[in-house]
Amino acid sequence: MTSSEPAASRDDRGAVAILVAVLAVFLIGLSAFTVDLGTAYVSNRNLQKAADAGALAGAQALSRYPGTCSTIKSNTTAVAAARTAATKMAQKNYPDASWTETTFDVSCSSGSKALIVTLGNSGTTSNRFAGVFGGASSITSTRASKANVEVAPATGNRMRPLAMCSTQLTTGPFVRLDYPKDAPPACGNASGAWWTVDCPGNASNSTSVMVQQVRDGCPKGASVVTSQSETQTTTQLTTALQAACLGGETPDGSCLESNPGNLDSGQVAVSWKYLVDNSVAAIFPVFCAPPQCSSSTVDGSGNNATFPVYKLLGAVICGYHFSKTEKYHSTTGECSGLPSDMYAGDDDSGNTVNYIIIKYVQISASGSNQESECSLGNTPCDGGLRRTRLIE
Repeated sequence: MTSSEPAASRDDRGAVAILVAVLAVFLIGLSAFTVDLGTAYVSNRNLQKAADAGALAGAQALSRYPGTCSTIKSNTTAVAAARTAATKMAQKNYPDASWTETTFDVSCSSGSKALIVTLGNSGTTSNRFAGVFGGASSITSTRASKANVEVAPATGNRMRPLAMCSTQLTTGPFVRLDYPKDAPPACGNASGAWWTVDCPGNASNSTSVMVQQVRDGCPKGASVVTSQSETQTTTQLTTALQAACLGGETPDGSCLESNPGNLDSGQVAVSWKYLVDNSVAAIFPVFCAPPQCSSSTVDGSGNNATFPVYKLLGAVICGYHFSKTEKYHSTTGECSGLPSDMYAGDDDSGNTVNYIIIKYVQISASGSNQESECSLGNTPCDGGLRRTRLIE
């Protein structure tokens, strides 16, 4: 018989080592690619955030300037201020030396209803590992954003409970509104003695409540009647506004109920003095009367009147005369330059004339996605409220 020894076992340790080495290179490269890709993703996201913030900042800077889209766009001072605000805010959101502005533009939307601010920016991200494997050592990305400046059709909690007649809103910046018997007949037979209104959803005959509402504003916002447009004739506009408020007060504050309160009762005048002394930019509802409408749009009379909100007006109170004792004015701050003949307090007959003196101001408003039917600078419907929002 012949004998044989068992065959020696095959040693695969060398092959496994080679395979592990190859896989290690692959896995390291994949990890490097993942790290670099993640860094680039974060950079792109931050660039987009910077573009969004910058475009909004530029739009907000332009919202301080009155006028039409074309006049604001042609205002080199306004555009320069917007560009400075946009780049400063973008750099704040992308604090890297590689940040670069690639685009800044101010244009008008179709029909010139709104201003469009466009900001593009770029940034460079270093690749930590890609260069080792023959890839690019850095990646430069570009992102852009657009923001609108438009007439705000609604406001938050800054509205004061006093209606104003469109007939009296003549060319500013300072305007005196005589109340109530000396108001133009075109304003019609409105409520009470001062056209005071209830805050939306907050009816009250309490003087103490009015004191708070005049000082701090209505708790809830208001909006313009949605059934109006720039293309309507004065008769069509009048009909639309009156029809919108036939049912009385509306939840969105586009139809406001009258309030029997007077501005010279209790401590109400103290709140108006606070607004004057602090140059508070307040918002007031405006009802439509000739020549903007064919007739006064106030429905009813006295304490049963309803006021359709034709537009919302931004103003600072510079003075008032509610009675022989309740009178005050300021010629400092926002009210600097107030003509002295506006606060004389007596008419030619020697009878006391009650009034409020306002100065038109631009106000940034928020709280609504409602579309605006009013173009920038359209005198009949633009009351100085501005809304800025991202559109791309």
